[in-house]
Amino acid sequence: MISLLQNEWTKLWSKKQPWIFLGVLLVISIGVAILFQTFGAQDGAAGGEDWEAGLQMEIQQQEQIIAETEEDWERDMAEQRIDDNEAMLAAGVNPNETSNVTFLNEGLFMGTMFITLFSVITASTIVSSEQDNGTLKHLFVRPFERWQFLLAKFLTVILFGIVMIITVVSAKFLIGTILFGTGSFDTPVGEFGMNGMIFAPVSELLPQKLGLYFLNMLMFVVFAFSISILFKSQTLAVGIGIFILFGTNVLGAVTPLLQDYFWYPYVFLPHMSLQSYVAVDEIMPGVGIGFSLTVLAVYAVVFLGAATAFFQKRDLA
Repeated sequence: MISLLQNEWTKLWSKKQPWIFLGVLLVISIGVAILFQTFGAQDGAAGGEDWEAGLQMEIQQQEQIIAETEEDWERDMAEQRIDDNEAMLAAGVNPNETSNVTFLNEGLFMGTMFITLFSVITASTIVSSEQDNGTLKHLFVRPFERWQFLLAKFLTVILFGIVMIITVVSAKFLIGTILFGTGSFDTPVGEFGMNGMIFAPVSELLPQKLGLYFLNMLMFVVFAFSISILFKSQTLAVGIGIFILFGTNVLGAVTPLLQDYFWYPYVFLPHMSLQSYVAVDEIMPGVGIGFSLTVLAVYAVVFLGAATAFFQKRDLA
């Protein structure tokens, strides 16, 4: 089995595609850092030692807005801003602090959509491309079961996804160090959730973000990998993967309209944004991370099981 995995890993890196993907991710990481520096420069300059006084001043400005405005929505926004600023003061969180650590925490998900996209493309092509060029059937002269070949290819995609994650995290940390200087992983930061802000050190939030993102990426890989086998089409698999990728963002806005339907929590799409659980306990009433992981696990077993069963009986001539 190890020899199969080594063979798939070697074949993957013998192609130009993974190197291009890594290059694109590095360029995106640099672009994110430049944007972060450009648009965060003014806030960073306004921060420093006077950040508490700055928050107090903004609270006074928002209180004046509340006293003068007659618009309910404007008053609600001002009250929310006051609550957030008071919470940051109480937690000792400087919203303008900029370092390699805060940049990594805030900019982590900027560009990770491309990791998911590249993982979907790799998962969609790793089997179907060999079927198209006729080399897949030559693998079966070796003394292994078909499911073992599938497992080796699936694990290769997962390992490539991990390499991309490590590349992005390392690049952003290094670029952040060059542009913003060093910081401490114990720095407290705030995360916006549906129910307000939460506060925790980067050392606590960052592992949660990475872990939940990896599980999220894993599910996209499962769907793309399975679909490419079941329908013998890498184009369809990539298309569906991209649809799910963008569909999850749309569903985040319409979930409040659908969450009361009994069937909605059992659809996998609302659960494909696991990173939300960093800042919230429930993505909809009664639906926490345990429920989401269970739903996704069931879909993963069904899709991978169906793909494996189909591949076992598939005519590769």
